[in-house]
Amino acid sequence: MLSDLVVNISILISFTFIWHQLFRNNRLTLESPMKIKMLDGIIAGILGIILMHYSIKVNDITILDLRHIPVILVAFYGGVIPAIIAAIIISIGRFMIAYNFSSIISLPMMLFIAIGASIISHYVKLTPWKKWILLLVYSQFIFSIALYIVVEDFQSVLDFASNHILSTFVGGILVFYFVLYIRKNSELYILYKENSQRDPMTGLYNVRSFDHFYNLMVSKAIEDKGQCAVCLVDIDHFKKINDTYGHPAGDEVLKQVANQLRKLTREGDIVSRNGGEEFSVLFPNTSMEQAKEIADRIRKTIDEKEFILPDNSFLHLTVSVGIAANRDPIEKPDLLFQEADDALYLAKQNGRNRVCTVAMLN
Repeated sequence: MLSDLVVNISILISFTFIWHQLFRNNRLTLESPMKIKMLDGIIAGILGIILMHYSIKVNDITILDLRHIPVILVAFYGGVIPAIIAAIIISIGRFMIAYNFSSIISLPMMLFIAIGASIISHYVKLTPWKKWILLLVYSQFIFSIALYIVVEDFQSVLDFASNHILSTFVGGILVFYFVLYIRKNSELYILYKENSQRDPMTGLYNVRSFDHFYNLMVSKAIEDKGQCAVCLVDIDHFKKINDTYGHPAGDEVLKQVANQLRKLTREGDIVSRNGGEEFSVLFPNTSMEQAKEIADRIRKTIDEKEFILPDNSFLHLTVSVGIAANRDPIEKPDLLFQEADDALYLAKQNGRNRVCTVAMLN
C-alpha cells in the first residue's frame, strides 16, 4: 500500500520536473494568456489521470492517489481556470476507469478542490510555503470527506487514509520544493538570456544583438535583392554632460534618449545601444528616403525636447545622425555599417545636430 503511494510521489515529482522544464519560457501565472492557462490545465489533468492509474485500491469501487496535487498546483499559480480544467479532465478520466458511486463523488470533490484552492491562492495573504501547506490541508480535507462518503465502514480504511494523508504532505512538499527551485532557475535563465541580448541601462539591444540583427538584415536584403538602411545616432558633447552634471545625469540622459528612439521608430525597426553615447537603428525593407525621414524626425524631436536630470533641472541636447542604405547589390556585408559610420563622422565634422548620408561624402 505505502509502496504504491511512493510510486505516486515519484511520478508526480518526475512529471512536474519535465513539465516545468519544457515550459520554462511560458510559465503559468495569473497574468498568463488564456491558451497557456488552458494548456497547463490540460497537462495537470493528464498528470492526475496518470496518478489514478497507479492508485491504491481501497475497495471494489474506491481508489486513493495524489490526483488533487496537480489541481492545487495550477490553482496556486494560474487561478481558477486551469484548476477547473484539470479537475474536469481528471473526473472524466475517473469515469473511464470505472463508472460507479465513487467516480460520481469524485466529480464534485475535484471541483470543490479546484474552486477552493483557487480562492485560497488568490485571496489568502500568506507566504508561498504557508499558503501551499494550507492548500494541502484543504485538498486533503475534501479528499477525506469524499472517502468517508464512499466507504461504508470508515474505520476499516483508516490505515489507507493515514497513509494517503502522509503521502499528500510528503509528496506535496517535495513537489512544491522542486517547482520553486525550477521556477527560480528559469527566472535566472531568462534574466541571463535577456542581459546577454540587451543593454541593462536602457533596455535596448546591445552591440552583440546589433551585430546579429545587422547580419540577418543584410543577408536577407542580398537574398531578396531588397532594400535596407542603417542609422547611427550619437549624442553631441556627451562627455561635457558627464563632466558638468555627473554620471548619474549622463545615465538618465541615455535612458531618455533610448525612450525617444523607441517612440520614434517603427515596429520591426531594431534599436540598439552600441556603446557609450552611440545608438543605432536598423531599417529592414527601407529605402534611403524613408530612413532619412525617420532620422530627421529623431534629430528634430530630441533637439526640441527638454531632458529632465535627477535634480529636476532641464537640459537641452542634440544628436548627430549618419545614414547609409544599400543602393546596389551589397558585396561586403560590413560596407553598409562603415558608410553609416562615415556619414556620422561627417555630421560631427560639419557642426553636429544634423543628419548626413553617405551621398554627402562624395
